[in-house]
Amino acid sequence: MKKLLCAVMAVLVALSGISFAHDGREEQYVRGEAARRNMKLISRSEAERIAAERIHESGIRFKDADLEDDDDYYRSRDDFRPVWSIEAVAGGQEYDIDIDAVTGEILKFKLDD
Repeated sequence: MKKLLCAVMAVLVALSGISFAHDGREEQYVRGEAARRNMKLISRSEAERIAAERIHESGIRFKDADLEDDDDYYRSRDDFRPVWSIEAVAGGQEYDIDIDAVTGEILKFKLDD
């Protein structure tokens, strides 16, 4: 049983490494594409500040913030829209927030169940 548990943990660690590598590549792509298009991106801390103002609770903990090219907000196939995808916890609630990484506009503000 102990060997099985160790094997499962090893697989989970390996998969999480793949996920982190993918996140890094996507952020690198988004930053490069934004630079190529002369877009000035807001920082992660600025995106978190915008999210915190909207959540308007004390004790906010940011679980994750990823810079992505989010096609949910495309008007056409050739569009490019960098988005900070933020997960936060405050007041016992989980929040899923998307913020336009150029304008700082909140695109999605969802209370997770």
